[in-house]
Amino acid sequence: METQPSPSRRQVLKGLAVLGGVAAVGGGAAVVWQILSSPDRKTAPSDPTSLEGLAGAVVSGGPGKDGIPAIDRPRFVSAAGADFLTGDQPVFGLDYGGEIRAYPQLVLVWHEIVNDAVGDQLLSITYCPLTGTAVGYHSPPGQKLTFGTTGNLVNSNLLMYDRQTDSQWLQILGTAITGPLKGNRLSTEPLVWTTWNAWRNAHPNTKVLSADTGFLRSYGTDPYGSYPRRSGYYASGEPIFPVQARDHRFAAKDVVVGVRAGDGRLAIHKDHLRRVQAIETQSGGTRVRAHWDNQLDTALVEQQVEGRWEAADYLDAMWFAWYAFYPHTEVLP
Repeated sequence: METQPSPSRRQVLKGLAVLGGVAAVGGGAAVVWQILSSPDRKTAPSDPTSLEGLAGAVVSGGPGKDGIPAIDRPRFVSAAGADFLTGDQPVFGLDYGGEIRAYPQLVLVWHEIVNDAVGDQLLSITYCPLTGTAVGYHSPPGQKLTFGTTGNLVNSNLLMYDRQTDSQWLQILGTAITGPLKGNRLSTEPLVWTTWNAWRNAHPNTKVLSADTGFLRSYGTDPYGSYPRRSGYYASGEPIFPVQARDHRFAAKDVVVGVRAGDGRLAIHKDHLRRVQAIETQSGGTRVRAHWDNQLDTALVEQQVEGRWEAADYLDAMWFAWYAFYPHTEVLP
């Protein structure tokens, strides 16, 4: 296990501001792949992902509780009204319950959580810039939870809290590691990580989260770097905050498509999937297939349940983060 000092988020952003200008299954038959074994799995700690182990790894990210404010009253505009977005800006697309919505990364990077609703169902849109993970979460059955930021991190990942019980939840896992709801896991709603241009072309009637949030923020700038120009924190380098397990098969900031199918955990390098277009494999005894959607320029993943294909639980993640939480992950290629 590697250990590092824990700088504050303010120190991190100050450093990045300095570095920012410097650092710069479809379309054919699926290929059946054999999952490679991990060559250095022994480097992972024995049980870094126990709830107690994760709770013991909490570090301060700098801002205090709700220092990064969630959006509780999201406003939406039409595609034509989203003139604050350029075509190459990342958006997190939602297609759920007949609702088509886009959540711009340039807004989420300042708030990390949007407490939204589709119909009468609460749906929290969450984003952690440090781990490159965007996930939609439903409240547990019979409960209506809304979330805020604790200002703390585990493995560089956002630690959220729910306002109803003050339980603390890891964004990448959707699992409470402390509090009355400790051990509960939220059900996920996949978000499509794509560009505004691709999403708008595929869904011209989409609604778009407005930058009119009620908060004064420099929307259009990103304190961590840039995705369109691939610079700053997003481009390269090591994680800034401590992580419990490391693996060097991929660069730390490489993006993998992380899949949670049954008991299996699978990482597919996103660039590899883009090249081969389609992959079909087994993970944890569950049949999984992933394909590259050329229109949206992103990965889509399904799993087989009782003979039917349905959307899997998957997300984009920086490799270091996926491995830190899932050190026993299977990896492709």
